[in-house]
Amino acid sequence: MKVRRDIASIPKRSAADTWRVIVDLITGPGSVDVETLTAAASVMESLIADECPAGVPIVVKGVGARLVIYCLFGEEALEAGADVDRLNWNPTEGNWAMTAPAESGDVAWMNNALKDRAPRIKIQDIDAALEDDEPASATQPLKISWGALG
Repeated sequence: MKVRRDIASIPKRSAADTWRVIVDLITGPGSVDVETLTAAASVMESLIADECPAGVPIVVKGVGARLVIYCLFGEEALEAGADVDRLNWNPTEGNWAMTAPAESGDVAWMNNALKDRAPRIKIQDIDAALEDDEPASATQPLKISWGALG
């Protein structure tokens, strides 16, 4: 199961503020390696500033459901509220990993920068196909075919 969160970014929030909101969303009591998220800030802020998580999410896999985080930019960000719905679980409690999209020319240097300081985070080419096509629960409403019930 996936859960989706959309976070208003530039121009409503700076890339740095957007990353802080994401870190706050995915951490809590029992989080493991919070310093990894802090150490990754410059790389993550760079890909947020490039608007990479607009169409391809930042994905957190760990405890509980898979979390997909999209960032909203431009007019969508201005129209969105600043609040982000809290999670009912802590995805960074225990063994967790994160993937994030970046432009193909940035993937190598970003992964190299994260290799020692944030090994739980991997950067992927934004143009690469997503492996998983499972729908995100926050974006796919439940549909009931009443006619099929007879």
